[in-house]
Amino acid sequence: MSKKIDERIPQTSGEGAYFKNYYGIQSPWNKIYSYQDALHYASRFESVLSAAATQALRIIVPDYAERAQLMCEEAYARLYATGKYYGDDEGFGIHPFFCGQFAGALIGDKGDDALLMCGRCQDFGTYRAEKELDVCDWDICGSELCRTTTMSLQGQANASAERRRKGPTMDYLMVEAKGCGDRHCRIIAESREKYPAPPHALWESFGPAVTDEYKKDTKEEDCVSESMMFREECNYHFVNGTNNETDSSNQMINMSTAASLYILPAIAETVKRGYVTREQADHILKCVLEAAGKAMFGERYSIRACREWLGVPDSIGEDGRVMGGLMEMLLQSLVCKYEVEAFNKEEVILVIDRAGLEITATKDVPEAHLWMWQGMVKTLVNVQWSVWEENSPAGKMRVKVAKKIDKFM
Repeated sequence: MSKKIDERIPQTSGEGAYFKNYYGIQSPWNKIYSYQDALHYASRFESVLSAAATQALRIIVPDYAERAQLMCEEAYARLYATGKYYGDDEGFGIHPFFCGQFAGALIGDKGDDALLMCGRCQDFGTYRAEKELDVCDWDICGSELCRTTTMSLQGQANASAERRRKGPTMDYLMVEAKGCGDRHCRIIAESREKYPAPPHALWESFGPAVTDEYKKDTKEEDCVSESMMFREECNYHFVNGTNNETDSSNQMINMSTAASLYILPAIAETVKRGYVTREQADHILKCVLEAAGKAMFGERYSIRACREWLGVPDSIGEDGRVMGGLMEMLLQSLVCKYEVEAFNKEEVILVIDRAGLEITATKDVPEAHLWMWQGMVKTLVNVQWSVWEENSPAGKMRVKVAKKIDKFM
């Protein structure tokens, strides 16, 4: 090990021995968690970050209807425009003879399961489709996100329809939403040729549906808590109604979805439309995310729980290595490449691949994490410690955890 990096057991320890290999993440203190645990950890962390980012958007656009309409417009346009990406018909099990917009339901179904939003398709037909979810980590963001994801699905369905023969048009509605306090999320898509209804504004993408009487509700005791890729009854594979089959390794996608795919792009849209300047938007985001980070470890028991989860030895007290170790666990869970430049009692320096945190929707995700981490270190360790970016190489984010005195913090 480098003199700047404390001794740690390498992740290849035991290679060549008679032990089995397992897939997961490893803390600097040799605590190992499974692939399944890693995905759940990343999903929950990113949903909390997303909920905080939503609060920033609510400050920028206080009116609910105006905010929801903006979010829906931005997401619909962008997801419609990325129809080429969703042109992977074989990957979604969309057969060549399919027509119309109902095939978009296959796109949403696979994406749900990949993001641990488990449930079931209750109907999948030419004129009607129904998807019921039992779990959604993103429900804490609020109902605007529920409306927005529905309209992003509408955009994908429309783009999908334009690549094939003309068929039934489908109106996608979320008739129940966990973000509103419902037991399930439920999207119903209906052909307006077969089931006419008055037109509605884009943001009014909630129910009721014309075909509400056909809803199939699953009792709570029969609900599931894991995606198909983690259930024995599914042979640990995602399989949809057209026999599109995907194992857990291919099903994993970047877990930073809600903030990166919907909320941060909506904030960028407020800048384009002149609600705020980019500097004002960043200031609001930074303030909200730092506060959310501080709240994560405001209670002392949460600090103890985090240290135990990481396997931090008692010999390490209020030390930046605790924060650095937690950051490493998240980066591993997000499958984001990074290098450890320093890891000792004086400082932690991680050089992070920016592309591992970014997706095509927005470039703001790395900064959002940085602001969240800056808040977290204040309560997880203490206020003498800070997290900041310094001397980053091209395409990287060089993040430092060290003691810092700032009279204007």
